[in-house]
Amino acid sequence: MALLSMLLVLIWSAGFITGKLIVGQIDPNVFLSLRFLCAGLLFLTIALLLRRPFPSWKDLPKHIIAGMLMNGFYLGFAYVAIAKGLPAGMMALIGALQPALVMVLAFLLIKEKTSARGMVGIFVGMFGLLLVVSPALELDANQGGVSIWTLLLGCIAVVALSVGVTYQKMSISSSDIFSSMAIQNFGASVVSCGFMLFLGESVFVMEWQSFALVAWGVVVLSGGGVFLMVWLLRRSRASQVSAFLLLAPPLAAIESYFLFDETMTLIQLLGFVVTIAGVYLSRKA
Repeated sequence: MALLSMLLVLIWSAGFITGKLIVGQIDPNVFLSLRFLCAGLLFLTIALLLRRPFPSWKDLPKHIIAGMLMNGFYLGFAYVAIAKGLPAGMMALIGALQPALVMVLAFLLIKEKTSARGMVGIFVGMFGLLLVVSPALELDANQGGVSIWTLLLGCIAVVALSVGVTYQKMSISSSDIFSSMAIQNFGASVVSCGFMLFLGESVFVMEWQSFALVAWGVVVLSGGGVFLMVWLLRRSRASQVSAFLLLAPPLAAIESYFLFDETMTLIQLLGFVVTIAGVYLSRKA
């Protein structure tokens, strides 16, 4: 289980890198719309080939809502917030609140309890992530303020992800994962199309790199990362899975250092170590 969790973190961190690679090639919500639509077709094909059962018409809306929350609204609101001026470092910092929010929601909605050691681990991990993004926050502060509405969009994105993660543990957790993922991705694609139209996005450069990035998003990010997250949520505590994702932004920072020649400060490296310690504590709880 630990190895699968680390694989999830690795794939999740690649999502941050992909967000940088699509710049100038594909508009964000154009990318997301294509990614979710094609991922839905991929999981639908697998479900049909394996003759997996599909949810009843009564349960269908639950799967659609889960996909819309965890994929469509989360990434959609986050991209809108960034497009309206919310710095990426601040978005990462807001995202650090997600494990604590999931911990509270899981307790309130599904009576999932987290030990004192687990809670300490989550907050230590959040502090470590603060250290990792602190250089970006200092840079952003010099570029001017952010409106309260833009900040609110970022917060809504994290709330949508947190509710979506918790929702995966509720009544849809016993359904077939392949058919459920097909429906969830189709639901998310509708939301992303809405954001695409709202923002007036249309860029898709007709080059092999663009098609490769979409294929990467479908097979690796959705087919691997999101699928693995849902699979782990069905077998582990929601707060534990969310705590592990605190490692994704620091790992993305290290990957950017090697791929894009971005700088890494000593305090960022220290923050990575602190985040690892926090996640370790939460996993051992």
